[in-house]
Amino acid sequence: MAVSARSSAICEIERLFEGRSFKWVMESATDAMLIADREGRIRFSNRAAERMFGYDPDEMLGLAIEALIPERIRESHRGQRAQYGEQPRSRAMGDGLTLSAVRKGGGEFPVEISLSPLRMESGLLTLATIHDITRRKRAEERLAQQTANLRDSEARLRAILDTAMNGVILLNEQGLIDSFNPAAERMFGYREADVMRQPLWSLLPSPYREEQEAHHADYLKTGAKLSVGQIREVWGLRRDGSSFPMELGLAEMWLGESRWFAAMVRDVAERRDAEQRQADLLRELEIKNAELERFVYTVSHDLKSPLITIQGFAGMLEQSAARADTGRMQDDIGRIRAAAHRMHSLLDDLLELSRIGRLTGAPVEVSLGDIAREAVDLLAAQATERNVEIDIRPGLPMALVDRPRIFEVFLNLVDNAIKFLGEQATPRIEVGAREAADETICYVRDNGIGIDPRYHERVFGLFERLDQATEGTGIGLAIVKRIIEVHGGRIWVESEGRGRGSSFCFSIPTMSGQAKPEGAKQ
Repeated sequence: MAVSARSSAICEIERLFEGRSFKWVMESATDAMLIADREGRIRFSNRAAERMFGYDPDEMLGLAIEALIPERIRESHRGQRAQYGEQPRSRAMGDGLTLSAVRKGGGEFPVEISLSPLRMESGLLTLATIHDITRRKRAEERLAQQTANLRDSEARLRAILDTAMNGVILLNEQGLIDSFNPAAERMFGYREADVMRQPLWSLLPSPYREEQEAHHADYLKTGAKLSVGQIREVWGLRRDGSSFPMELGLAEMWLGESRWFAAMVRDVAERRDAEQRQADLLRELEIKNAELERFVYTVSHDLKSPLITIQGFAGMLEQSAARADTGRMQDDIGRIRAAAHRMHSLLDDLLELSRIGRLTGAPVEVSLGDIAREAVDLLAAQATERNVEIDIRPGLPMALVDRPRIFEVFLNLVDNAIKFLGEQATPRIEVGAREAADETICYVRDNGIGIDPRYHERVFGLFERLDQATEGTGIGLAIVKRIIEVHGGRIWVESEGRGRGSSFCFSIPTMSGQAKPEGAKQ
C-alpha cells in the first residue's frame, strides 16, 4: 500500500510538471528535498533526505514532518506550519529560517530550510529543501571564538600599551605609524590621531630623521635588514619643537602575511642629567682632591716657617739669657711674638676658608652698590693715608646673594687693590659692573703695579704672595674665590703686566636671568 501511495504521489507531481522527469531531478539533487501536504505528512523524499535523516525509502513516506524536528519545538512548529498554509509563499534558503532537525536515531543537528508552495488538484503541497549546516555552524562558532579571543587579546594588549611607562609605537611595513600609546603621547606631545599614517622619522630631528628615512628606503628597495633588536640612542622631536635624548629599539613581528614593527621609545633625559651630574661631581672631586693635596703641602710649608722662626729665636733667647744680654733677649722675644702672630693669622684665615663650603646665610636681594660703598667706607682710612681716589660707578645691580659674604669679597678686593697700588702719583681704584648673558660681572680696577699674565691663575692659590714685602697671609684671594664659586659664579684677573694695573672680575648669576639695576622697582 505504501508503494502504491508513493507512486500515486509521484504521478501527481509528474503531471504537475507536464511529464518532465521530475523524479529524476529530485533524486539527483545533492540537497535533501521533501514534499509534504497541508497536514504535514511527507508525500515524497529524495535519497539525499533519506540519508540525512537515516530512514529507509519507504519509512519516510507518510511520516509526519514533526518527526524530523526535536520534540521541544514540535508544538510551535505545528503553529508555524498552519500559518504558512494560510499564506503560502516561497522562502529562499537563508531567509531567516534556521532550525534544528533530528535523525531517526535521535541525533540533533542544525539545518537551513527553503520552502516553495505547490498547488495541486488535491490541495496545497509544500516543497522543502533542507541543508545540513553543521559544518558551517562549527566554522561560525570557531570564527566567533577566534574573534572573541582576538578581541580579548587586543583588549589585553591595549591595556598593556595604555599602562606602559615607555612609548610604544606600532608601524606598518612602510614605517608609517598605526598605533601610538599614551606614554608616547606624553613624551612627544602629540595625540594618537595627529600622527596616524605619519612616518616614524617625522618624530626625529636632523640628522636622525634623514638617517632613519634613508635606512627604511633602503629596506624597501633591497630588503636590507632594519636595526631590529638593537637599541640606539637618538634624539626625539616634540610637538613644540624641543628635542630630547631617547633610546629607540625596533622589534619585528608578523600578523598573518603582513610584517609590522614595534618601536620602543624611552626618554633618557633624566638619566643623561644624572650621568652628567655624576661626571661633574667626579671632576669636582678630582679638583678638590688636587686642591687638598696642594693645601696640605702649602699649609705644612707656610706653618713651618713661623715655627722654625720661633724655634730658632727660642734657642737664641736661651743664649742671650745665659749671657744676661737683656737687650738681645728683648729683640729675640719680639721676633718670637711676631712669628706667633703670623701663625695666629694663618690659622684664623685657614679657619675662615674652611667655613666657606656653602652659603652661611639665606640669600637676600641686595644692592651691590650699597655693599661696595660700605666696604669702601670701612677702608677709608687706608685710602686717605695713601691719597687713593676710589670711584664707585653707577648701575651696580641688585642681586640675590649672601650679603655678609659678598661684602667680604668687595672688602678683600678693594683692600688688595690699595696694597698693590705701588708708587703711583695719582692712585685710583674703580668699582663697577657690566651685564652679560644670564650673569652680572663686577670688577675692581686699579692702576697699580699690575700682574704678569703668567701669574693670573696663581694669585688665587693658597698662601700665594707675589710681593713678599706686602702684609698678609696670602689667603685673602683664595677666600674670595671660594665665596664666588659657592654663589655659582667665577673670578679672574685681567692685567697686561707689570706696571699696567689690574682688574679683578667676578660674576654672579642674575635674578630671573636678568640683573635688576639699582633703584629699579621690585
